[in-house]
Amino acid sequence: MSREIPPFPSDVPVADIATVDFDLLSQGDPEQAQTLLHSCQNYGFFYLSNHHVDSRFIFDLASRVFSLPLDEKLKYDMGTTGHYYGYKRSGAMFVDDKGTKDHSEFYNVSKDEVLGIPQPASADGKHQKTATDAHPQVVLDRFEELKSFMKSCHKIIYTITASLGQSLGLPEGLLESLHKLEQPSVDQARVTCAPPIKPAETITLGEHTDFGSVTVLFNQLGGLQVLAPNKRDWEYVRPRPECAVINLGDSLIKLLDGRLYSAVHRVVAPPGEQGDLMRHSVVYFSRPNSSVKLRDLFQYPSEEDVANLEKSSGEPLLNAADWVKQRAHNWNTAQYKGKESYKLSRGTEHNREGESVSVKMNGERPQMVEAV
Repeated sequence: MSREIPPFPSDVPVADIATVDFDLLSQGDPEQAQTLLHSCQNYGFFYLSNHHVDSRFIFDLASRVFSLPLDEKLKYDMGTTGHYYGYKRSGAMFVDDKGTKDHSEFYNVSKDEVLGIPQPASADGKHQKTATDAHPQVVLDRFEELKSFMKSCHKIIYTITASLGQSLGLPEGLLESLHKLEQPSVDQARVTCAPPIKPAETITLGEHTDFGSVTVLFNQLGGLQVLAPNKRDWEYVRPRPECAVINLGDSLIKLLDGRLYSAVHRVVAPPGEQGDLMRHSVVYFSRPNSSVKLRDLFQYPSEEDVANLEKSSGEPLLNAADWVKQRAHNWNTAQYKGKESYKLSRGTEHNREGESVSVKMNGERPQMVEAV
């Protein structure tokens, strides 16, 4: 997509997040591993340079998808039941405790569908579907490019989880083994669209923590904001064209027993002259493989440990696929029942009304769909 991008303004608060070099990290550079760990213990966000992901085509795909007539896009509507692939119309989510509707569209495409990964059989013996029965032709035409995009992003996921697992002292290979590319998971690519909107700081997608493992974001315009650690101040994540923006999600924090940080973030209208443009972003959301039970890996690293835990407690643990399904059901405006709905929608770690922000999770609250 070729367009003139106005400069990001210099008079807005900007998050002081670090940059990790992917090439050096993948080579085991100890300084980069330490920078990664420190970033994931503080902001929960960082820039990733030298990532080798070509995201240019998918910005063009975003333009083509969102240029389709509304009645065509609505053929692939997610609805209100927790279905997680296809089209989300503008106004389908709420962004504050008054139930105010959001101002953005997005379209989700399943990693398993694009890569042709067979799904496990359901209780009735039939294979579960991974996504909508079809896509617009503009999406189908880009499946090969989507495949390359997803594989490249997953190399990032594998490298990050391997480094974090080693830094935290987990058994070698454990954390990355729960995020295998070829195994069923609720990973997805997303394209988003938010039209120009006034006034500045209008919330287009409400505050939340992501509920996956690792989020890989590419954007050209500002608008993404993150809460500064242990503060209540919103700071912009400045777009850097040469870098991806990475953040952690709640399921990874659960697996790591709260040792890292899943940051509260939101999306507002781009600041300054950038606010006059249509805002597109491109995202890859990684989650643990669908059958992975969400437990403390330091106490229960193996499947045998999990089986013993479930036997002793008498209750099955939630797996990653059910976690996403459970959270996705709660984001839609159809689920809004008042201020409590909003409070419960924002994520599993944080409650800004009266509770201190804590890296350690203290329970599970329903989560809004990730939004960047």
